[in-house]
Amino acid sequence: MFIHKEQLEYVLKPDEYCCETHQKQEIDKLFLSGWHPVGILSEWSKDGDFKTLELLGTPLLLRRTDGQIRGYVNICSHRHCLLTDLPRGHSDKLACQYHGWEYAPSGQVSRVPDGGCFRPFDRENARLETVTVETCGQLVFVRLAATGPSLAEYLGDYATRVAAAFASPYKCNWTYEATFDCNWKIPVENTVETYHLPYIHPQTLGGFGLIPEEAQKHYLENRSTTLVYDLDPDSDAVRTQRRVVGWLGGGTETDQYVHHHIFPNLVFTFSDLYTYAQVYLPETPTTSATRAWMFSLDGTRRNPFARLIARLAARHGVKANTAIQREDASVFAAQQRGLASTPFRGCIGTREERIWCFHEAVRQACRPTPVASD
Repeated sequence: MFIHKEQLEYVLKPDEYCCETHQKQEIDKLFLSGWHPVGILSEWSKDGDFKTLELLGTPLLLRRTDGQIRGYVNICSHRHCLLTDLPRGHSDKLACQYHGWEYAPSGQVSRVPDGGCFRPFDRENARLETVTVETCGQLVFVRLAATGPSLAEYLGDYATRVAAAFASPYKCNWTYEATFDCNWKIPVENTVETYHLPYIHPQTLGGFGLIPEEAQKHYLENRSTTLVYDLDPDSDAVRTQRRVVGWLGGGTETDQYVHHHIFPNLVFTFSDLYTYAQVYLPETPTTSATRAWMFSLDGTRRNPFARLIARLAARHGVKANTAIQREDASVFAAQQRGLASTPFRGCIGTREERIWCFHEAVRQACRPTPVASD
């Protein structure tokens, strides 16, 4: 059931989807202390494996040492070169590609070629800048701010569920990256409402139509919202899902679809066969990016039939989710163009009330109520 019984107005203004000043406030107030998924543990299978990426304009290098993934700002303290510009690889040393400066796992300088040229050398202030890395299940997360909540605190009541849903007997079978010609809030708003399903997803999800209110529950919290959709237990899709879960072993039968949004930009979905993690990131005020990972039930049974079913289920999930992502993205640029010149204030239906809750969180962080003067 929906919490609100009447339509809601937009909390955010159209210019907050185009404004550089507002985006800087969002990054400072919402993103820097948050946790952002950047990969899965199998990408760092042995010591020396590394991966580079850019997160909120910051180049990062994540490298495994002594079984632990450590994160660094990917910039040498000598003359500001990227330590490496390879997207991933393996190196025996943490060193700069330009002049060979080497760094210990702590980030402290460990070797400077022809070091006498740099006397007196301030070793402490030449250390690499580090970022905090934590894991939950197979997912690897980064926090850019030096201080902030732990990952478990950030995930809240869903920490245990995420740890179980993104680990054996589930297996990562799909990763996805894309950029959009729109503000980051537009794809977030899209993912937290089901009103668009019959119109944007006529082939993939259109069969659901407008999900009846009585079949779904909305939970609106200060830091998150959740949709719990009770699937029709007598439908062919649910019957098939139950059979597959039974063939594979190790799964649970809930007959539910759960969509959980942690503000501002982290989304998890859970079903009996598939789990997804997705993050949305600002690039400029009118462009954004996303990264996503799909895990499917790999099961505990290892007989040939179960292995075939696991592969077919994974293939189905990849095909469906790739199509859904493409369909969603087809309207993002159009909404951005509309926001740039709209004469309307806008409104939000009760079916879209999770958007309203998300707007409120952004407003409270970036437009705090002024303190009244005496």
